[in-house]
Amino acid sequence: MNLSVGNDVALEFSLLFVRTGSVMSALPTFLGVAMPKRLRLLLAALIAGALMPLASISMPAASGIGPIVLMMVRELMVGFLLSFAAAIVVGAVMTAGSVIGGSMEMNTGAVLRAQVEAPNALSDGFGAFAALLFFVGGFHRMLILALANSLSASPLGQLTLPDPHQALRIGGQLFPLALALGFPVLVPLFVLSVAQGVIARLAPQVNILIAAPSAIVLAGFALLALDAGAFGAGITRAWTSVMTQSMGWLNG
Repeated sequence: MNLSVGNDVALEFSLLFVRTGSVMSALPTFLGVAMPKRLRLLLAALIAGALMPLASISMPAASGIGPIVLMMVRELMVGFLLSFAAAIVVGAVMTAGSVIGGSMEMNTGAVLRAQVEAPNALSDGFGAFAALLFFVGGFHRMLILALANSLSASPLGQLTLPDPHQALRIGGQLFPLALALGFPVLVPLFVLSVAQGVIARLAPQVNILIAAPSAIVLAGFALLALDAGAFGAGITRAWTSVMTQSMGWLNG
């Protein structure tokens, strides 16, 4: 069975659309942003059309549908890996929110971010804040630039994937980022928890189960308010670091 694609331009746009479509499909999910499928497809088509002058392709030497399917799968993987950095930062921020929210006894479900499940409302809000900083800081432009650079670093029509070691190193930063973001708030909350235990031991007549939860929640919000500027700056630095490393992974 032979497959007639028409010409190089048709196959080139199809592969580029698959790559950009994979980014547009994975990125909103990683960010926890609700986006209609039609809008994702429209954005993928617009970005693919804008990047067409930068694209080049070598037609497959073998005939049949097999090589075309392999190239499509390869473009899906490249697009997914391009948006992988978003999952690291949002995952780190939500992990920090989960630990802090657990320390503040805020164990409720997700209330803000589309269909994304979160262990507590604080983690949910942190994730939404990280997604907001992604667009406010212009990191979506870095992602489009990485997509454009990938056309030279990983040209269309090849059957090989880029070296995954850099992507694995980026993935290993999730928990260090979460610890760095949550540490300034977690330490005072830990001290408050220790104080709660000491009070319960030394003054058993005090109903600590009623007074302590509200005090810890108030103290937690006060600490978050004091650390808000540094927390936002930390998320911005995380976006910058991870997106830069992602572009370096593509030799962009």
